[in-house]
Amino acid sequence: MAADQAVAQLTAIAVAVEERQPEAAVLKLLRETTMLCERLTAEATVPQLKTSLAQVQTAADTWQKVWPRLGSQREFRQAVAREARLWSQRLLAQQA
Repeated sequence: MAADQAVAQLTAIAVAVEERQPEAAVLKLLRETTMLCERLTAEATVPQLKTSLAQVQTAADTWQKVWPRLGSQREFRQAVAREARLWSQRLLAQQA
């Protein structure tokens, strides 16, 4: 399903953040996720999934904008990884 791609991206974000990968790598994943969710939102036919994908898009876009300023802070990194995993779980649950 379409949400599988978003789940994979969100998992990759969480792993990159937890492994303290370079800023450029994290920002690339955030940009890709924003663009992916924009496309998937436009294609989605299930209203709840469409809403969730739009929310993930907004979250990834926000993280991308503030990462250069806050990405070095442990608490922010933990929050991004936690939220990415939570969104991943929500999207998986909506597919069931």
